Amino acid sequence: MSTYAHPTPIAETRPVALGIKGTNLYLSCHEDDDKPTLHLEEVTDKNSLTRISAESDMVRFLFYKRDTGLSISTLMSVRCPNWYISTAQDDDQVVEVCQETAPRYRSFNIQRQS
Repeated sequence: MSTYAHPTPIAETRPVALGIKGTNLYLSCHEDDDKPTLHLEEVTDKNSLTRISAESDMVRFLFYKRDTGLSISTLMSVRCPNWYISTAQDDDQVVEVCQETAPRYRSFNIQRQS
């Protein structure tokens, strides 16, 4: 996980970019037909993730990480506020974004990449 330091409008959160260890693949959030969707994108210049401005299209790679317990966090899209990375309650289902009221898991145990 890469961290981007930017003033956050939500108390006790920090913006992060989420990457798959050992790859150039990062999660991003887009609006498709007015509905936020989660994507996996290749980022060739990882340094570009450390200098994202609020007006930049790169904001799609940022999620507000909020710690809700010891090593437990929620991840809300910066581009699509109030939409969280989530998993279904059943096995073998896709990871997607949802709103707080959806019957999906939104809390994760996150390990920092060293």
